[in-house]
Amino acid sequence: MKKFLAAVLSMAFLAMPQIAQAHTTLISSDPSHDTTIQSWPDHLTLTFGEPLQVLAGAQINKVSVTNANAQSLEGSTTVEGSVLTVAVSPNDVDGPVLVNYRIAAADGHVLDGEYSFIYKSQENSAVATPYTTQQPHHGSQKNLAQIATSTTLIVFGLLFGIFIYRRK
Repeated sequence: MKKFLAAVLSMAFLAMPQIAQAHTTLISSDPSHDTTIQSWPDHLTLTFGEPLQVLAGAQINKVSVTNANAQSLEGSTTVEGSVLTVAVSPNDVDGPVLVNYRIAAADGHVLDGEYSFIYKSQENSAVATPYTTQQPHHGSQKNLAQIATSTTLIVFGLLFGIFIYRRK
């Protein structure tokens, strides 16, 4: 019985996927998440917790900026340490703006995420229009943790079923 339990625990430990934790996060952005701006900027700035990776001749840090009409507004990106700056085209559409990013930290870890803000031009600021925004998504860490937990529970369930079956 003790040998079987030790074997089950050893197998479960080996079957558990090792979750890779991203080492960097989005610390701040300009414009900030869930804010309303009235004048359109010429660039957006995203600041991360660690320096970003830069490879000559390759664009590995990508940002997309989309307005309420699903028009793509992003331009060229530059990286200086942990700060990523993306040029944006002029925008004359009021409403939510979605910023998606995929960056590679200097240690090689990749981070996907998004945030949103609202653009309401000064000409239309007298008209109150409600907008909904999505919560920021910071990578797939949560999804990996859910997959690992589900896998572990399934493995334990199967092993428990085998244990009960063999006892009969």
